[in-house]
Amino acid sequence: MHERMGVMALGASLAQAGFTVRLAVAARRRLSGMRELVSTLRPAVIGYSAMTGEHIRLLTLNAALKADFDFISVFGGPHATFFPKLVEEPGVDAVCRGEGDLAFVEFCRRVADQSDWGITPNFVTRRNGRIAENALMPLVADLDSLPFPDRSLMYDADPELRQEGHKVFFATRGCPYNCSYCFNRCYGLLYRGKGTMVRHRSAESLIEEIEAVKAKYSLGVVWIDDDVFLLKPRGWLAQFAELYRSRVGLPLSCNVRADLVTAESVRLLRGAGLNSVWMGVECGNEGVARRILQRDLSNEQIVTAARILREAGIMVVTQNLLGLPVENPYEVDKETLDLNLQLRPTFAWSSILYPYPGTAIEAYAREHGFLRGEVRFLETNKRNSLLDFRSHTTKRRIENLHKLFGLIARFPWLRGFCDRLCGLPADRLYTPLFYLWYGYIVKAKLYPFRSPAREIRSYVALWWRFIRKR
Repeated sequence: MHERMGVMALGASLAQAGFTVRLAVAARRRLSGMRELVSTLRPAVIGYSAMTGEHIRLLTLNAALKADFDFISVFGGPHATFFPKLVEEPGVDAVCRGEGDLAFVEFCRRVADQSDWGITPNFVTRRNGRIAENALMPLVADLDSLPFPDRSLMYDADPELRQEGHKVFFATRGCPYNCSYCFNRCYGLLYRGKGTMVRHRSAESLIEEIEAVKAKYSLGVVWIDDDVFLLKPRGWLAQFAELYRSRVGLPLSCNVRADLVTAESVRLLRGAGLNSVWMGVECGNEGVARRILQRDLSNEQIVTAARILREAGIMVVTQNLLGLPVENPYEVDKETLDLNLQLRPTFAWSSILYPYPGTAIEAYAREHGFLRGEVRFLETNKRNSLLDFRSHTTKRRIENLHKLFGLIARFPWLRGFCDRLCGLPADRLYTPLFYLWYGYIVKAKLYPFRSPAREIRSYVALWWRFIRKR
């Protein structure tokens, strides 16, 4: 239940160019509903945006639609960008890699003009059995030149999102860091020589978008989801803080990196309305964090940042990675838990490591025997590890700790029972407990219900869908 900013941005660029755009959430409509929609609209192009794991169901959907209708199918998003061989799958005509703001518009123009869409920049295409891989366009240098994301597309397709009190915004594209588990290193190599990787919107442009959303939709908390919000040009944060305080005046949430957190920046943003942050901790073992995750942060820096934020009255959500490709993964995970006990966050969020295709961590896991053969990525990375730990007991403990991590960090007295709890075959109990605790933190503390009577029902349904998903 999350806004997809990339899809909304593409929709806005297409609409600005004069194309008719319609968004559908495949999981909500299911196959029968998608068939009905395609039969009514008869689109020339159907685009699918997918993260790794989501592409599996969308490939099945596309094949079913291709059997009944005539259209050009395009896959984009993170998975297509880093796994362009997706174009070889049955029924896939083209894959869009990287930024699609200009490239997808150009592709659709070529389709509309009946010219050669197979040579569109950024695209890998397949026509008559022949695959063509085209060069990438330069990165969009001036983000202010792009239209604001078209949220009406997303909210018409998923009306429950319209009622959500917190909404996502971006001030920046790109990240200068090269953590081994992230796509950013590969993205930088993909766009080498194609422009500056980290680009910022003007503070004025961002404020104007927030004002427009606030005027039209329910908005209680502004969530700026930049990879590293504090990393801005000189003077940008001060200008933004003043504009935000005077023209928006709503609670603010953002992502921070510990070594960029200073008392001055926190004071500035706290005065503007900052009330919660998400901060990457990832691993409590400094050696593993530096050598394998390639994160150049010390535990001391993380502890200091958490203290500065807590003293300013800002809620802190830590982000942690469990199930790493090391010889003693469960023991390392407990070091991460112990660091969180020291940090005392509002919520200790954890994810099980997914070795996404093309990342440095995937290569490391394969080299050291933790990953073998073709990996069948799941749609959610919130419950199971794909690594081979050569011990069922170790795998169980890691997956159980993942689900209990936030609760133990919140109730430290549980730490003494950690090994016993994580050794139990209790996945059916721990999984719903994990989602219940996460949902409580999000909707009771971070982004409270705007209309409980209307939102609680949708959250119960979402909780149930997550429990059933594999």
